[in-house]
Amino acid sequence: MTQEPELDLTVADTKCGSDSPSVRIMRFWVEVGGDKDVIIKALKGVQVDQVEMWSIAMEEKGVKVLEKKDEGNVIAYKIHLP
Repeated sequence: MTQEPELDLTVADTKCGSDSPSVRIMRFWVEVGGDKDVIIKALKGVQVDQVEMWSIAMEEKGVKVLEKKDEGNVIAYKIHLP
């Protein structure tokens, strides 16, 4: 069983616009490639909102949220990247 690539947004520099969750997810997608499942961890609040908005915006491209796990102040998403 292979471990899914993981992006941990909780360690982001939230003051920098170029380091926003949606930009980091897009960069991560380019780095890991498509047609795979990945784990994305986000802090509850703004980061979770941005991951939710990004995943909705990317649905037409084939992005699917497969699982959403509450880990206290962090939400761990299992997302399929096409």
